[in-house]
Amino acid sequence: MTSYDATTPDGHADDPARSAASPHDPSAADAAPSDPHAAQRHLEPPTVTDGFPHLAGGVPVLEDEVDQDLAHRPTESELCRTRSKVTAMMVVVLTTLSAIGPLATDMYIPAFPDVTTELATTAARLQLTITAFFLGTAAGQIVSGPISDRVGRRMPLLLGIVLCLIGSIGCALAPSVQVLIAFRILQGIGGGFGMVLGRAVLIDLTDGPELFRIMNIMQGIGGIAPIVAPLLGGLILLVGQWREVFWVIAGMSVISLIGVIALIPESLPVSRRHTGGFRVFLHNTGSLLRRAPFVAYLLVNMFSGFALMAYVSASSFVVQEMLGFSSTAYSVSFAINSAGMMAMSFLSAHLARTRHPREIIRAGLTAVTLGAVYLLIGVVLLGAPAWVILPGFFLLVAPQGLIFGNGGALASQEATDMAGTGSALLGLGFSVAASLAAPLVGVAGTHSALPMAITAVVGAALSVVCFIVAGRFTDGQHPAAARA
Repeated sequence: MTSYDATTPDGHADDPARSAASPHDPSAADAAPSDPHAAQRHLEPPTVTDGFPHLAGGVPVLEDEVDQDLAHRPTESELCRTRSKVTAMMVVVLTTLSAIGPLATDMYIPAFPDVTTELATTAARLQLTITAFFLGTAAGQIVSGPISDRVGRRMPLLLGIVLCLIGSIGCALAPSVQVLIAFRILQGIGGGFGMVLGRAVLIDLTDGPELFRIMNIMQGIGGIAPIVAPLLGGLILLVGQWREVFWVIAGMSVISLIGVIALIPESLPVSRRHTGGFRVFLHNTGSLLRRAPFVAYLLVNMFSGFALMAYVSASSFVVQEMLGFSSTAYSVSFAINSAGMMAMSFLSAHLARTRHPREIIRAGLTAVTLGAVYLLIGVVLLGAPAWVILPGFFLLVAPQGLIFGNGGALASQEATDMAGTGSALLGLGFSVAASLAAPLVGVAGTHSALPMAITAVVGAALSVVCFIVAGRFTDGQHPAAARA
């Protein structure tokens, strides 16, 4: 978690050995840097405020040598003026953009049995529409990051919303599951733009404890989407058909488009933009993937999301087909679990003022792992009764609110110099996990919960392993992390 500056206050290139020194490790001043490019940048150690590593500036800089001459590091007064623009309405709009993905999935899930019947398809093939959406999301995240690093955030953000709008309309009119899958990909691409660029705008405008606080608030507000989405989907099914679900998502895309046009300014000045397009993305990706703490926290979120998507993909068939619940009752149970996740996100935001994020993540991972193991035992030994499945779902889902915001923030602070690419990789990790989990949980059909339970246990276990590995890297960097 470092801040980069090409010169010292007197305007001369800083000595790399001295710049790498840490106030907590006097011997570090004599160590030679392993980075061959260290002479081009000043590695400024983070200060610690209330137990949090705080980035001094956290300003994205340009990676290409040809861009270094054009780079302008904003002064502290410029940074303060920029950060003052993060208003409550901006947070609402950015949260709405990141919520389009959950809405596009969660509103649609209660209708799975109806869609299967109308389009004359199978449950396994219908679950491919979830895979298609997240593959599209992954593609959108890969493309939008480098594009926005080059041309700015606003125009790609508007383009993504338009793509999501077109994809939603296509889904509403789809005559077959094949067409539905195709437009779900397009819808996912647009959703991927919104997820990445919403985070990138936030990272452009803030850092340190404020970044942790706003990310947790966004996670909490975004938790309203999974609560409202299945309930709204269930209500739509009471008065209409599954196609109306996608018309509602199209309407929300229009509202998001208006919100971005009216409220979201360009957050990335020309002087801080990258050039080179996908080449820079590959270069930046390679650079970020060599930063062990970034990769570790990315994988923590990715595998935790893998466990979560086991529930999302299979719960409709488990609750409605196996337990015999109605679509409305399933929507209520889904909303309760999502409400728990939202409550945990707000609790995490409150705890972030006094607790290190690793402590919060540890508590969340412990609960999620217990929930996954509880589900597996209940399915294997007890035949998956409702009194096991429903509490197990809650224990698997709700504590995720303690994980995602903090894991994403810890990873993001390792990528402040490449915010667009870092945000893209964070979103890409979740999308890959989701696209893999969806088909796995359906391998045994609609009358077995065993694949879902196994997938959840594997995801939780791998997330715990990555969290432990992340601690080995960060414990030596930040005293607050060591205490966690």
